[in-house]
Amino acid sequence: MLMAVREVAGLSYDEAAARLGCEADWLVRVETGFAVAGPQEVERILVRYGAREARVADTMIDMARRVAAPPPWLAPHTSRMSAAGRDVLLVEAEATLAQVHGFRLIPYLVQTEGYFREIAPAAFHGCDVGQEWDLLSHRQSHRPAGVTRLLDVIIDESAFEVRLKRPEIMPDQIRHLLALADSPHATVRVIPLDAAFWERRGHNFDVLSFAGTTDRIGVCYYPVLGAELASGDLYDAWTLIEGNSAADLAQSRAILERRLAALS
Repeated sequence: MLMAVREVAGLSYDEAAARLGCEADWLVRVETGFAVAGPQEVERILVRYGAREARVADTMIDMARRVAAPPPWLAPHTSRMSAAGRDVLLVEAEATLAQVHGFRLIPYLVQTEGYFREIAPAAFHGCDVGQEWDLLSHRQSHRPAGVTRLLDVIIDESAFEVRLKRPEIMPDQIRHLLALADSPHATVRVIPLDAAFWERRGHNFDVLSFAGTTDRIGVCYYPVLGAELASGDLYDAWTLIEGNSAADLAQSRAILERRLAALS
C-alpha cells in the first residue's frame, strides 16, 4: 500500500527517500516487508507524500499498529506465501470479529475439511492440499487475544448449488453451518437465490474487527490473485448486503434445512 501511494504521488525511490530524509534501500525494504515501519513512521511518510488526507491513510496507520510476530502455526507456511497473503493472515490472526461473505463459495473461515479438499485443487492450483488444510484449520481454530473469535456469516444460496465430486460433502458442510448457527459465537444468514444481484456482492470478502478499537480492515478474495487487503472500507458493502439481501436468521435456517433435506 505504501508502494501504491508513492507511485500515485509520482515519486521514484530516490525522490521519496529525499523527502523522507532516509536511505532509498530502507524504503525498498519497508515496501517489500523486510523492514518494519511503525504507525508514526507510516503517518510521516504519508504526510511527506502529500497523502495524509487520502481515505486509505487511516487504514494504513491502523495496520502499522498491528505489526507483531506471526502466530507459531503461520511461520512454517510463510516461505511459500506472497507478502500480501502473509499480511492478510497476520491481520486476520488478531481479529476478534470476522464478518465473512461468500458468493458461489463457502467462506474460508467456515469451510469443513471435506469441502476444502474438494475445492482446493481449483482454488489453489498446484498446491499441496494437506499443507493448505493445515494452514486453514489453524486459522479457523485460532483464538485472538485468547478468546473465541466471533463469526458473522452471510452466504449466497448459489454456493450450495456448486457440484462436488463426492455427494456427501455438501450435506456435511450445511450441517456444519447449522451447528455454527446454534453456537453462541456465530450467526449464519443466507442470501436467497431470488434476491436482487448487484456487483459489490459478487465476490468473497471479509471485514475484520479488533478488540478495544473501532478499527475495521477488509480482505478481498480473488479467484486468481488470492487474498488481498482491501484499499477501501468494505463495511459499507457488508451493511448493504445485510440490510437489503440477506434473509433473517430464522429464514436463513429454513433455507439451510431445506437444502439439507434435498441433498439427503
